[in-house]
Amino acid sequence: MPYEAVIDMNNISKAVVVFIVFLTLLILMMQSQEVKVAGFLIQFENGTTEPEAKAILENYNIPVNYTIYYNSNISRGMYYIKIDKDKINESRKDENWTSVVELKKGNYNITMLSEEFVPDENFLTMLEKNNLQLKKAIVCYIRFGDGPYDWVVGKNCVLEKDAIRIKNELETNEKVLIVGLDDIEG
Repeated sequence: MPYEAVIDMNNISKAVVVFIVFLTLLILMMQSQEVKVAGFLIQFENGTTEPEAKAILENYNIPVNYTIYYNSNISRGMYYIKIDKDKINESRKDENWTSVVELKKGNYNITMLSEEFVPDENFLTMLEKNNLQLKKAIVCYIRFGDGPYDWVVGKNCVLEKDAIRIKNELETNEKVLIVGLDDIEG
């Protein structure tokens, strides 16, 4: 009987080891299937300098090295209008245009317009009447990592959930208009 108990314990131990290895492989496979982010596309307020953009990024916990492509042409920038919340209704009644995105920042609404937007006379009149300026955003591409594109989490990319957290934190900054994610399929 004691011999059979030893054999059963050995079989159980082997089964536990196999099960642990299986779970480990399953977890690794699931992690490799998660969406990874290779970088950010950030639109800063007009007039944001490269040193300011770098300083803003340094204030957030980005867990990997990154390279900043300041005033990048990787994506078309957008024009925007910064409107005091108290004046938003006044400008809307004269509105004869369609915004792409409207953001709320502090005491302002920021209306983003596509680069293809061509202001007509009514729009220019509305700007002048409301003492508003049409500005162009500064577009920066932030590429994670400083080596080859091997997409290793924590080296040249981050998981989408971490990127979304950082994006949300960045968008609380007054100089940051919009942050887009550069996703890699898992």
